[in-house]
Amino acid sequence: MEAGKRKRRPTVLVLEDVNPNGQQKIQDNGLILLGLVGLKDPCRPSVKTAVEDCQYAGVNVKMTTGDNVFTATAIANECRILKLNEEMDDGSVVEGVTFRNYTEKERMEKVDKICVMARSSPLDKIFIVQCLKKKGHVVAVTGDGTNDAPALKEADIGISMGIQGMEVAKESLDIVNLDDNFASLATVLRWERCVYNNIQKFIQFQLTVNVAHLQSTL
Repeated sequence: MEAGKRKRRPTVLVLEDVNPNGQQKIQDNGLILLGLVGLKDPCRPSVKTAVEDCQYAGVNVKMTTGDNVFTATAIANECRILKLNEEMDDGSVVEGVTFRNYTEKERMEKVDKICVMARSSPLDKIFIVQCLKKKGHVVAVTGDGTNDAPALKEADIGISMGIQGMEVAKESLDIVNLDDNFASLATVLRWERCVYNNIQKFIQFQLTVNVAHLQSTL
């Protein structure tokens, strides 16, 4: 628990004598504890700014992960996906099994509030994408593992990682993030909105010119 709160993934190292010439099934009992290691996977410095840029642009960022709830909460706080006062008690953080066991009505009521889903399975990720789509949201999902594949395909926009992502996912999804950097998604969002606004302005300009020309002709 303490390792999780410090954004470290706890890994237990154990020892058992086995027969090198046979196929022996390792039992849970009788193992010798060698130590406990906390593996830290820090967020890139640009992620916090990227999350804040997305939130400022009206994009709600949610995190689904297989990590335990303490590690997930600590990472989400570091990235500013979670505010410091948001915890499990107010529904911002939920475990996958809890969300999975909700009724469909309960999922629809709680999904907007959820910011972090810990210990989530591929099915849990599909559920949260489906709920958000049913509520009228446009959902984009990014991921790099086989566990993310179902949710990537279910989303309105599937974004695969270009370096660590699956080859199958790269061929079937909408966007490939070539540098595996979440900050690039915020840049894409800015460019996309700039292009969209320019298209609107161009169409408005063309309609205005054509209507004015038509009136002068008549």
